[in-house]
Amino acid sequence: MNNGISCQFLGGSNEIGSLAMVLELEGIRLLLEYGMTPTNPPSFPLPPPPVDLTLLSHAHLDHSGMIPWLCSRENHQILATELTKNISHVLYKDTVKIAKTEGYASPFSNEDIKEADHSFTLVDQNGRKSIGEHQQIQFHSAGHIPGSLMFEFIGEKKLLFTGDLNVINTRLVKGTKPVNCDILFLETTYAGREHPQREDLEKAFLDKISEVVNRGGVAIIPAFAVARSQELAMVLKNSGYDVWFDGMGKRVSKIFLKYPNYLRSADKLKKALNKINFVHSDHGRKLALKSEVILTSSGMMDGGPILSYMNKLKNDSKSAVLLTGYQVEGTNSRLLMDKGKLDFYGVIENVECEVQYFDFSAHAGHTELIKFAKACEPEKIVLFHGDNREAIIEPLKNFAEVYTPNTAEILNL
Repeated sequence: MNNGISCQFLGGSNEIGSLAMVLELEGIRLLLEYGMTPTNPPSFPLPPPPVDLTLLSHAHLDHSGMIPWLCSRENHQILATELTKNISHVLYKDTVKIAKTEGYASPFSNEDIKEADHSFTLVDQNGRKSIGEHQQIQFHSAGHIPGSLMFEFIGEKKLLFTGDLNVINTRLVKGTKPVNCDILFLETTYAGREHPQREDLEKAFLDKISEVVNRGGVAIIPAFAVARSQELAMVLKNSGYDVWFDGMGKRVSKIFLKYPNYLRSADKLKKALNKINFVHSDHGRKLALKSEVILTSSGMMDGGPILSYMNKLKNDSKSAVLLTGYQVEGTNSRLLMDKGKLDFYGVIENVECEVQYFDFSAHAGHTELIKFAKACEPEKIVLFHGDNREAIIEPLKNFAEVYTPNTAEILNL
């Protein structure tokens, strides 16, 4: 191990998913993230070398999903917020359950999840921790989901690893701010793509629900259990519709409310959830099918209650599926968007419902990424976690040295 700075992506460099990066920093070897790509079956990053410390920015599976597998092999100390730890636990349990349902081997067991639970060292969003003799890590809110972090490494050089970031205030969390650094590791999920204004987006979303309800249909909203479903519950709060909430998002909502410091307004989230009907049984599902709006997991339609609802509604042209998040290649929701079909546990069927996409992203858009990067004033920028990194090179290359390493490539900085 040398005393310079180098990095190696084990996954997630030129793709959105399976993120993992080894960072060598003045004699310390760190692992940042260790995720999976939740396709069917999932795909994984390369195995890591031995490391001194593991850092986890947030709970989404593309960043956290293989942490239990990591902990089953050797001891790891994982730095994350308590909220990230608790949400990750729920997602890990669900991963094991989905593997069983879908009939592929789970990459880890419930015992491995317990091992992972014991491996976390908890940090605060504005806290600081010393590592080695000359390095400190400053933790910043990433503005992405509640409990999410950016990592600032302070030593001879200052480095910033963004994880997933968002710069605008959403109903759930406040956007993040740039951090001055020498080397910036910048996520590029939305490189080349802009987001609509949030107010316009919410209005268009509510207008579409109104149109669906008025023609006698049900607006069914597959939503990510972590952050997206809570955000949408808040958007729907004063809409007056009969809304039913099903799936893992209910449990995640309760966990969020235990950590008000990580929310923009715990009170507003609580009020929004109080206006919604929660599905607890098969009887509740029957009632939901007679309602106006169903908010349910999973966000990419690969499991969860969404498929049982779609099985009942698939031939109803008056109803509509409103997709509200990034749909990864190879997922069921992507099949629905591209072909108007869904895979019902091995049987692919046509869907007659209207399908519409609303860009409720928790990531910075193209222009926001460029503006954020410039405001950090780095000498070097390493772009990762995107399938269109090239789109952002041109605007940044006159401003800093820009790198786009591929998986397994060692980059000396």
